[in-house]
Amino acid sequence: MGRKRNQGKARKAAKAKAREEAEESHRQQWLAELLEEAEEEEEEGEERGSDNNQPNYERQQSLAGCGAQMPPSEFFNTKCKHGLDLLSNADNTCFQFVHAFEDAYFYEASGANISVCLIAAEDATLDKFADVWDDSAKMEIAISFLLCTGTQYFLKGNYADARHSAVITRYFEQRIAVGLKQTQALVNWPKINEVYEGDVHTLVKFFRKRIPCSCLDAKYDEVKSITKMGVCYNPECSAPLGKVERSKTMYCSRCRCVTYCSPECQKADWKLHRPSCDECVARIAKFDAKREYINIHKHKH
Repeated sequence: MGRKRNQGKARKAAKAKAREEAEESHRQQWLAELLEEAEEEEEEGEERGSDNNQPNYERQQSLAGCGAQMPPSEFFNTKCKHGLDLLSNADNTCFQFVHAFEDAYFYEASGANISVCLIAAEDATLDKFADVWDDSAKMEIAISFLLCTGTQYFLKGNYADARHSAVITRYFEQRIAVGLKQTQALVNWPKINEVYEGDVHTLVKFFRKRIPCSCLDAKYDEVKSITKMGVCYNPECSAPLGKVERSKTMYCSRCRCVTYCSPECQKADWKLHRPSCDECVARIAKFDAKREYINIHKHKH
């Protein structure tokens, strides 16, 4: 019985693997055909003139319904890829990882706190894409996907999706710093909230600093006069939606994990903030002690 059971499991595993390989082959063929089609359309558009500047909404809708495996049409309809270069199987794995993460993120996004959405998306992808989470080079490739699509969203006036691309990008940057490079103790949530709650000036600057091209230079010139806004973490803050001029905000001096618009707001929120503040301070102290220990022993050898 045991031998038959093992043989049955092996057959099922072989069938599943064959199905996955067939699906992947079909997907690669689909992507190649779509890219070729987009290039032909782009050439036709150049011959016709400015009509090609109008987005192809039918294609956008068809792509949107294809699930996490398919890239947005904005990726194909532009000559500049904003630093992204699709070459290897590793790139393809990272691409699948980004869209799996986005699926889980948007599933949680309805009414949930941004940190809850991001942590839930990480939990949902941690096992299947452990090789990506554990490799800073692959995480950087994933970030390049997000920067490419986010920039293209911006250029097409889709600020909402550009914002989400920026949020996920910054979360990945923070996870690299905390988990892989170990250059900081904690995820800096105020930095993530800057792009989640922030103004258009902040968003454009975020992408423009990270892409090698000049595609956002003109947009930045349009919005650079807009005042950068920050967030006060006191839920009872009198400012509309808790948003204040960023230059006037200040970090909690103990944990530096939250920001306030004034000493009064910080004092009012202290009772609520203190438990998480104490936990953050303890983790920072542990992190600093570990780094000091490593540095001492490194110098000894």
